[in-house]
Amino acid sequence: MHRFVSGFSAAVIFSVLGLAGRVWGQLPYPPQVIFDRITQFLGTPVMFNLIHDLLGVGQGGKIAAFVGVLLMWLGGLSLLGVLSPILAATVILLVLVLLVPFPWALAHALLYLLVRLALQPATRSFEQGRRKALTTLGAGSALLTLGATGGLFKNVLQGTDQTSASAFKAGSALPEGIVSQEDLYYVSKNLEGFDPVIEAQAWTLKVGGLVERPTNFSLDDLKRFQQRDLELTLNCISNPVGGFLIGNAIWTGFTVRDLLNQVGVKQGAKFIIWKAADGYVESLPLGEAHEEDVLLVHSINGEPLTPKHGFPLRVLIPGRYGMKQPRWITEIELSRTDIPSYWSQRGWDKEALIKPSSRFDFPEEGKPVPAGQEILMKGVAFAGRVPITKVEVSVDGGKNWQEAKLSARRSVHAWTLWSLPWTPETGIHEVVVRAYAAGKLQTEATADPLPGGSTGWHRFLVNVS
Repeated sequence: MHRFVSGFSAAVIFSVLGLAGRVWGQLPYPPQVIFDRITQFLGTPVMFNLIHDLLGVGQGGKIAAFVGVLLMWLGGLSLLGVLSPILAATVILLVLVLLVPFPWALAHALLYLLVRLALQPATRSFEQGRRKALTTLGAGSALLTLGATGGLFKNVLQGTDQTSASAFKAGSALPEGIVSQEDLYYVSKNLEGFDPVIEAQAWTLKVGGLVERPTNFSLDDLKRFQQRDLELTLNCISNPVGGFLIGNAIWTGFTVRDLLNQVGVKQGAKFIIWKAADGYVESLPLGEAHEEDVLLVHSINGEPLTPKHGFPLRVLIPGRYGMKQPRWITEIELSRTDIPSYWSQRGWDKEALIKPSSRFDFPEEGKPVPAGQEILMKGVAFAGRVPITKVEVSVDGGKNWQEAKLSARRSVHAWTLWSLPWTPETGIHEVVVRAYAAGKLQTEATADPLPGGSTGWHRFLVNVS
């Protein structure tokens, strides 16, 4: 019994110390590394769609997977309690060297050895106070684990409001159709607690590869380029029909073209490769990177980017889903050859061109509306680089259609707001919305978000009473 106690105690303490190193020192954390390997499978379109069907869009699926990894990690470490400290540390070294660089694997093995040796006096006296030891061990382990990991699960504990990105939020100081940074949707390959948190003073952007003048730029250096504002709608490829993983904001930064002119592009370069602090990689053909509205941005709606939205620097590429626009950029490389990007190597669409979509913001699904009173139906439509030319709404399941009023476009890269007055009669009404992009009707056929973005008309029943 005392060997189990020794193994379990060492597992908890070792894991909490490792997590502390990850949170405060950005050091490799084995459960996270294992979790990242598992997402190679979970991130494929089939598994991603299945997980989202079961757990919804958000952090739920990732948290469930991480909890499973953490339990397996603790269980495996606990079993090492039957081995001597030196032999158990050797096993850890042999396993971790397959996951992390050797110096880090060795450091983790030595840390585990020190923890086991430090616990030996306590485990020798275990038989003298077994019940007290078990109670103390259980309570202490629970507190340590909860305290160390609680921050990772704050999204689930507090809940996620996916409707916060409405284009018509009441009381907002921003212009209609502009979403605040706080309300802008958030999606990450990481658990939120493992997203990079970067100190501006220590950060530089490395630009290299096929360039004449490889350079490291500080944030202040980058702000010396000619700055510009761009109103642009960011759209997640995993956004379902009628979903809220889309948001419009005013971004501030500078053109990638200006940066490339500064460093000089060598002959033969064909692709620009973005590398992020969390290991995320993406690419873009060099010709497209020179386009006027492809930006590197540091601010949103006049405020610096927050860590969750990519501080200090992220990419903006009009007409592409968000997966093509990495956050936390640390390096840009010019290359002759393309690379498999983070999501495309998992089976997602490499091009990630935005497909036309439209949705209701009001009325809301599941909420009744009063009969005999005029209401203003409203929502948004978006098709990336292609302009929205018409939006039609039906209140009888698609039998009859009415053309909605469209807002004036402030930016060619922003969503279009639409509205239509309706005085509903008592009963159940099926409302449907569809958009035309450059005169072409968006497809009615329903498709899952992955691998290439969802399609279909937003429709639901409204109870009028």
